[in-house]
Amino acid sequence: MLSGLLLHLRACCQAWAVLYLAINLLTTSWALHFIAIGLLLCLVSYLRLPPPSPALAAEILGPEPNSSDDTEVCWEVAHRAACLDAPENSLEAVRLAASNGAKWVEFDVSFTSDGTAVAFHDDTVDRITDGEGAVTSLTFSQLSKLDLAIKHPLSANYKGVRIPKVEAFVAECLRLNMKVIIDLKSWESPEETVNLVSSLYRQMPALRTNALVTSFFPQLLYKLRSTDPDIVCSLSNRPYFLSSTVYEGTDGALRPRFTGVAQHAARAVDLLFPWLLHNVIWWMVGLSAVLVHKSMVSKQFVLDWKRRGVRVMAWTVNSPLEKATMRHLMGVQVLTDTLDRVPLERWLPQLS
Repeated sequence: MLSGLLLHLRACCQAWAVLYLAINLLTTSWALHFIAIGLLLCLVSYLRLPPPSPALAAEILGPEPNSSDDTEVCWEVAHRAACLDAPENSLEAVRLAASNGAKWVEFDVSFTSDGTAVAFHDDTVDRITDGEGAVTSLTFSQLSKLDLAIKHPLSANYKGVRIPKVEAFVAECLRLNMKVIIDLKSWESPEETVNLVSSLYRQMPALRTNALVTSFFPQLLYKLRSTDPDIVCSLSNRPYFLSSTVYEGTDGALRPRFTGVAQHAARAVDLLFPWLLHNVIWWMVGLSAVLVHKSMVSKQFVLDWKRRGVRVMAWTVNSPLEKATMRHLMGVQVLTDTLDRVPLERWLPQLS
């Protein structure tokens, strides 16, 4: 995971280091030192991927919250197709979200053992189905027999809900006139993931103006945008992502991802990553948005990204008070597990 971070940038720095060492061995001229630094900057600029046109990003992302043409449905994204209202990442959830007025649906991409792309979040099927095991250990035929609703709080309202293929999921969102946020979970097989997204864009040209691709892995987004620079991308992020598998807003909720030296190294990179994201990664990858854990959002955070022309979205925001805070005080879009409509105005006195 760590070694894959911005491979092109690392190669660039290695080449520059060799050149700089050679110059030091041959001369102490300050002019040549400046030449070496200039060459490094030129190489970095060459490897940089400019973002898509601001007009295209604006067409996809829509108006910012609290703008003159802001409406409630454009700033609230159905996270995992609003997984508290219906079985997550299901076609049934997509349809319910559409009937509740959603204009955005976020979903996750996973791969089965036979290479089929499915709309599914977890590494294993245990949490939300009647099956067991890793998604990557099951064929799509095996996966398609599992009940996606059996453990849902509203399971009595659903019967025979199945895990959909990504193509069917995206097609249903577009049919219902909803934009999609495609969350790429897999970093182990970047070629497979990039080929999938490229295929989706070829099969469904409407994605060009109706899709935002996001991932926690900047190297994956870099590879994707190297293939197709017009794809609008965002980076997902939360505190301690590299060193912990779960984060609920407090250190007490952290679950180490590694052990020993690897865990210490991951934590060190976690401390460095915010600086890299704000100063290097967003510029190198050409990001149009960042999708961040709600605990990271502040007015200054939003302002800093706005100055770069990058939109902020917060996840996962479920309570009406948090939604009101994010929309009216922070001015950011939210990813939410429920689209149950509660008049947000009733919470505004508590925000003053």
